[in-house]
Amino acid sequence: MLQTIRDRAQGIFAWIILIMIIVPFALWGIQNYFDTGKEQPIASVGDREFFERDLLRLYEQQYAQYLGKSPYSEEELKKQALDRLIDDEVLAQAAEKKKLTVSDAQIAQFIRSLPFFQTDGKFDEEKYRSLLVAQGMSVPQFVAQVRRSLILEQLRRSIIDSSFATDPEAQQFYQLQYQTRKVAYTVLPLVQAGIQIDPQEVENYYQKHQDQFRTPERVAIEYLTLSLDEIAKTIKPSEEELRTYYEEQKQAYTTPEERRIRHILIAVTPDSTEEEKQKALEKAREIKQKLDKGADFAELAKQLSEDPGSKDKGGDLGFVRRGLLEKNFEEAAFSLPKGAVSEPVETPFGYHIIQVTDIKPEKVKPFEEVKKEILQEVQKSKAEDQFYQLGEQLAQLAYENPQSLEPAAQALGLAIQKTSFFTRDKSEGIAANPKIREAAFSDEVLSGNNSEPIELEDGKIVVVRLREHQPAQLKPLEQVSQTIITRLRKQKAEEQAKARAEKLLSQLKQGKTLQEIAKQAKLEIKTAQLSRSAPRADLMEIADVAFKAPKPSQEKPVFEMVILANGQPAIVQIQEVSPGDFEKLKDEEKRGLKQNLARLFGLLTFKEYQDQLRDEANVKTNWPPKE
Repeated sequence: MLQTIRDRAQGIFAWIILIMIIVPFALWGIQNYFDTGKEQPIASVGDREFFERDLLRLYEQQYAQYLGKSPYSEEELKKQALDRLIDDEVLAQAAEKKKLTVSDAQIAQFIRSLPFFQTDGKFDEEKYRSLLVAQGMSVPQFVAQVRRSLILEQLRRSIIDSSFATDPEAQQFYQLQYQTRKVAYTVLPLVQAGIQIDPQEVENYYQKHQDQFRTPERVAIEYLTLSLDEIAKTIKPSEEELRTYYEEQKQAYTTPEERRIRHILIAVTPDSTEEEKQKALEKAREIKQKLDKGADFAELAKQLSEDPGSKDKGGDLGFVRRGLLEKNFEEAAFSLPKGAVSEPVETPFGYHIIQVTDIKPEKVKPFEEVKKEILQEVQKSKAEDQFYQLGEQLAQLAYENPQSLEPAAQALGLAIQKTSFFTRDKSEGIAANPKIREAAFSDEVLSGNNSEPIELEDGKIVVVRLREHQPAQLKPLEQVSQTIITRLRKQKAEEQAKARAEKLLSQLKQGKTLQEIAKQAKLEIKTAQLSRSAPRADLMEIADVAFKAPKPSQEKPVFEMVILANGQPAIVQIQEVSPGDFEKLKDEEKRGLKQNLARLFGLLTFKEYQDQLRDEANVKTNWPPKE
C-alpha cells in the first residue's frame, strides 16, 4: 500500500488527488435542466438524465482551457467532463439517501468567504451579482449549486477524515520515501569513428522516413475584420441618453440594504418527531426569555447554538443581503429594528433566535461616478445592432463576390489586411486563433473563394481569403543526405555501445568486479549518493534504475544497465541502501507525517467508494452520441 502511494503520488495520481480536492468546490458547474424536449440523453444515473449541452457547458467552463496544454485531446477532455458529471451525480444521490444537508446560514457564510466575490477582503454584493450574471446564473441557481457542493463535501469529508495511519505505517513510508542509495556507475562512449554509411542505406532511410523530410503546408491570407469595439467608438450618445439609461438601470448601481445578523439555532431534522420539534421550540423560547432578561447573546450562542458554522463566533453571520437566506429567516431578519431580538423563527433546519446588530442602508451611486461606465454600456448597446447588421452585409458581399474582398471592403469602409505564411499548427497575430487557421486551410478557401464569416470571442467577425498557398513538399535527397548520414552513424554507434555494455554486464554477473571490467575496457567509474525524494537532475535515468533494482548483498551484488537520454549505455552497481532516518524527526513532524499519510489513505478510500457507488448505480452512457 505504502509503496503504491509513493509511486503514484506523482504525475497522474497527483492530478487525481487535485481533481478530487477541487471537484466539490467547483461552483461554476452544471445547472439543472428541465425542458429537455425530444433530445436524447448522453448519460443517465438512475432517473437523472444528462444532455449534450450539460456536457458542453462543463467542458467549456473547466476543461477547454487545457486543450493544447495537456497530453489529452478534445475528445478525451470531454470524456473526463462526462465522467465528472456522472461521478458528481452518483455522489449526490448517495448523499440524498444519507439525508445530508447544510443550513442556509452555512451557505451564506461560505459564499461570503469566496475571494472572487470580495473587494479588499470584504464581500462585495455588486461583484457577486455581476459575476453570476456573466455566468448566466441567477442567485437561487447559484445558491442551489453551493448547497449541492457543500453536501458533497460533507460526504467526502466523512470518508477522508475517518482514515488514519499508524506509527509503523508512517515509519515505513518515511523510510521508503527518503531512502538513499549509493551507486557506482560507468558510462560507455559512443564511438562513431570508422563507421561507414553505404549510399543505399541513406536511400532506404530516406524512403522509409519521408514524413520527416517534408516542408509543412503553408498559406498566407488576406482578411477583413469587423469589430464591435471599433463601431462602439464611433457612437456619441447625448447626455440625456446617458441619464435616461442611468434611471432605467439604477438598480444596477444600487447597493441593497445590508444587515449584520447573528443567531442561535436549536436544530431539528426532517426525521424529527413532533415531540422532538416541540422540545426544540420550548428550548428556543427559554433562550428568548433569558435574552429578554439581559443575557448576553454571544455567550448564549457559544453555549447553546447548534449551528457549528457560527456558534464559536457568538452566532455572527456577518453582513448579509436579501436573496441568500431561507425565506422565513430572511423575512424575520429584515423586519427587525437594529438591536431587536426575534421570537423563535422556524425553518427546515430548526428554530432560530435572530438579532440584527448593524444596518447599512441602501446606497445609490451618483450619476457622475458611473458616467464613464454608462457611456461604454450605451455605446456597446447601440453598436451591437449595427455590428450584426454590418455582419450580415459582410457575409452577403463576401458570398456574392467570392473571388475578392474588395467589394466588401469598399462598401463597409474596411481595410484589407494581410498575413505572412503560417502552418496549420501555429502562427502569430490573427492567425494564432485556431478558427482562423481552420478557415484558411478549408477546401473552400484553398480553392480560391472567400471564407464564411468567422465569429471570434473578442467581438469580431472576420472573412479570409487565400493570398498564397505552398503545399507540403518532400525535400530532395541531396538536401537531407548529410542529416541522414549523421543519424545513421549515431544509430549504429548506439547499437554497438549497447552490445558492448550487454557483454560487460554479462561478465559482471559471472563474477567480475566493476573495477576489473572498467580497467579492461578503459572506462571511468563514478560514484553518487542518490535520494529518492530529491533525485539529481543530471542522474535521473540512473536514479530511476537504481531505485527499481533489488537490494544488494555481499554474496550477490546488483548490476543494472540503462540507456541515457543521449543514447549512451551506463552500467550501474547498487552498493548501499539506506532507509530514511525516521527517528530523527521531531514528534510534531511525525504527527504531521501521519496526518498527511492518513489523508492519502482517505483519498484512496474515497476514490474506491466513489467507484463502488458508480458500479452499483444504474449508469448508462451514450457518448460520443450516435449520428
